[in-house]
Amino acid sequence: MADIRELLLAAFEVEHREHVDAIRDALVRARAGADVDTREIFRRAHSLKGAARAVDLPEIEEAAHVMETRLGEAMDADGAIDKAGLDEIASLLDTVERHAAILYRRDDAVNTDLGAEPSQPAAAPASIEFLRVDAAQVQRLGVAMHELSANLDFLDHTTTLRDLAARSEALARLLERAPADRGREDTARLIQEARALSRGMAAASRQHRESSRASVNAAARLREEIERVALVPASTVFVGLDAMIRDMAAEAGLRVDVQMTGLETRADRLLLQTLRDPVIHLLRNAIAHGLESPMERLAAGKSDTAQIGLTIRARAGRLDLSVFDDGRGPNLRRIEEVAIRRGLLHERAPGETPPSADRLLALVFEPGFSTAQTVDRIAGRGMGLSVVAETARGAGGGAYMLRRRPWGTEVLISTPLSAARQPVLLTYDGANGYGLPTRSVERVIHTTVADLELLDGRQVVKLQIDGNQVVVPVVSLSQVLGRAMQGSPSGEESNFVNIAVLRQGDQRLGIRVDAFDEVRTATVVALTHPDVDELVQGAMQLEQDRVVIVVSPEALMRRYARNELTLRAMPDAAAHKQKARRTILVVDDSVTTRTLEKSILEASGFTVILAVDGLDALDKLRGSTAVIDLIVADIEMPRMDGFQLLAALKSDTALASIPIIMMTSRADPADVRRGMDLGADAYLVKQTFDQTELLGAIGQLL
Repeated sequence: MADIRELLLAAFEVEHREHVDAIRDALVRARAGADVDTREIFRRAHSLKGAARAVDLPEIEEAAHVMETRLGEAMDADGAIDKAGLDEIASLLDTVERHAAILYRRDDAVNTDLGAEPSQPAAAPASIEFLRVDAAQVQRLGVAMHELSANLDFLDHTTTLRDLAARSEALARLLERAPADRGREDTARLIQEARALSRGMAAASRQHRESSRASVNAAARLREEIERVALVPASTVFVGLDAMIRDMAAEAGLRVDVQMTGLETRADRLLLQTLRDPVIHLLRNAIAHGLESPMERLAAGKSDTAQIGLTIRARAGRLDLSVFDDGRGPNLRRIEEVAIRRGLLHERAPGETPPSADRLLALVFEPGFSTAQTVDRIAGRGMGLSVVAETARGAGGGAYMLRRRPWGTEVLISTPLSAARQPVLLTYDGANGYGLPTRSVERVIHTTVADLELLDGRQVVKLQIDGNQVVVPVVSLSQVLGRAMQGSPSGEESNFVNIAVLRQGDQRLGIRVDAFDEVRTATVVALTHPDVDELVQGAMQLEQDRVVIVVSPEALMRRYARNELTLRAMPDAAAHKQKARRTILVVDDSVTTRTLEKSILEASGFTVILAVDGLDALDKLRGSTAVIDLIVADIEMPRMDGFQLLAALKSDTALASIPIIMMTSRADPADVRRGMDLGADAYLVKQTFDQTELLGAIGQLL
């Protein structure tokens, strides 16, 4: 999945330019004495305000709000804007453009003394020369190189040449035994030619083998060099986070010791940028909800100065980012209460064993899950932990919460260093081939069926790891994936079993297969079809056009922690997926707001259809073959606003039963009453909006 903030900022760059240009054009016409549509200018300012709020740009939001207020006052009067009003609106547009120029680092930025420094300061002059290369070009070059490497893997025809040489030698021996009535000279010449052919074939085989090996080595070196070009130190993306943390902590009245380690770690720049916003969100969360006040810390026997930080490591083809603190730590009882209330866990019977810590901590990444009882300025109402996990999954990894000892919390984001070319352990279950990325494989074991035990109704194996006995649950890979067994018998009927032990943080899971083959480094191609289960990370091609499915270790671990690794058949899984996926129509004239709402809803498993105004929504409702289960609509829109859309829906018998949520910045009680009187099922105000509210309202209506 693409980084949400990057998508929103890209959308806002286009949208704010459109609104600013339209308002400036209206001001020019108004100064020339022409009639202008004040309501249209008001709508533009309103949309600009909502878009700025969606990307958390308070200065632009405030300027648009003042603009909207002045235009509203003009509309309440005679609709005309006097000269002072025109001058004020023009000045406010200048403010918007100055902040946008700083945000997008444009060279035409002027008058930038606005009380805020750019988030990415310009680099200092250096004595060495730099070549500026388009990152997209480097990525395309890398993909082409991976494809070349894959082709070179299949270029070796040594076996064919060796076979030809052997056949030539056989021909020579056959001719030696030929009947004597053939001419001796002819026979000798044939024998000589055949042996010469044999020697030539052997020489060609050696040369081809050597050149093939050299080509593969050269391609590997070139690939490494290309990858080095694309790798940057983590410090280039996470620069300034320590100062930001200290500022936020000071604002909250906290004392903190910020620890940032591993910033010299090199990784793909786009991957680091994708993970930047989730890391910032986790740090905000830690300050807002994880750390105690100095007095509380002293009372708990801690130092009055809290520890908080970020650790970055690259190892075994994996990038690990760990955000940690020594605060309160996760409240497992509170997590269980919220999970029961949301239907993620059943209420425990008296005396029933509580869920494991691993299972409870996996639930915090569910969409809309929150144990916070209040929302403050630092934590805000933005990205939830579910989006942190979704971002990590989009990069081919996962996110995990751990309890620190003796106290505190750690959230680990773990992804592959390269989303394309990865080392993969090839396995077989029956005739089905699967790949397990080695980044999560701690060890492989070959043991007897007798070594497997039953614990709470589940198979486990006991291992000695670092001098301690560790109980590892075991599941069958093909049964988890719902594949019918073909070919050779499953390990269920054998006296021996093969188990790959996966590890994520402190969690381990044994994956049982029939056989291990080898570790192969190859390009893993993502499968983007909507019906592909999240357990499937992608596919890789082997020789002779064989293709194996590459399984996501993170998804396996996540499902096991949520107690969802049931042994099921594929049709049942498909039916469940089809039943669970609902379609929502989002109607809003702001592309930034549409993008934000679409990201939230898709991250929660909904299919989303977009409309730019009421008329567009009606066209989609009446012309689409998709079944719309719910509508989320803005009010201020061109052509047909939200109230008019609501009235049209309720007067159409085919559409009247669709639930509709009005979501707008118009919080006036009269507007709320009007919306509810027209038949709205819910009315959410954007100023107090967070995704939990929206998802909660949708959950009640569907």
